[in-house]
Amino acid sequence: MWVVSSFIPRQKTAEGMVELEAGKITKEFDKLLSTATRWRYKGNFGRYMRGKVLPTLADRQNCHISACVIDPNNKALCEKHASYRSQINSIDKGKQYDADTVALQILVTVVICSWYSNNRRVNIDLYLSASFDPVRIDSNDEAMIITVEDRRQPALKINRDHFIYEHFETSMEFARDQGTKVNLDGMRRGIEFAQIEESDVSDALDRAGMTELCKKITPAVVLQACRESKNPYEN
Repeated sequence: MWVVSSFIPRQKTAEGMVELEAGKITKEFDKLLSTATRWRYKGNFGRYMRGKVLPTLADRQNCHISACVIDPNNKALCEKHASYRSQINSIDKGKQYDADTVALQILVTVVICSWYSNNRRVNIDLYLSASFDPVRIDSNDEAMIITVEDRRQPALKINRDHFIYEHFETSMEFARDQGTKVNLDGMRRGIEFAQIEESDVSDALDRAGMTELCKKITPAVVLQACRESKNPYEN
């Protein structure tokens, strides 16, 4: 974000781009979510997306969410991301990550997206990326917020009338185009979230092309992680 902001003339800052203090990031996210019917995300795990964005937007008319997360089937990628997370001051600093714990977070995102896609009104497009980025983008049709893993660090809010907004939107579009779209049709319909069973987890991940990974981590572990999933930034 420093690299981006260093190229923006100071007089333009108030005309579409603003640095957000760490303590004000959540409030700005809430503002974007309050009127959104479309949401785009490019990041790694998608925990805020599944824990806050989906519950907030899922029952709004014509709601569409597109998200790009890292590919859990790519063991080398998961290992690299695990190593990265051990070096940063993330929201869950102190938690030990390896390839399987990274993959588990993505499996949870897939299962939760599959449930919402089949049991709520929201239309979800989920993609898997062969790379990870320490910078995350959350965007609606009015503005976007660019954050890093450490929520104690500031963020950038960019309004749609700023020229760089379209560049980041294009970046997300390219990530989706180069990624692999996930089949979210495997979840049983007509159930509440609390009614998800291990067989539903297996079916959802099988349709998503993650059968072997599900067997390795086990449906029971994935289901428990789904039940424990929440917005990582809530108080």
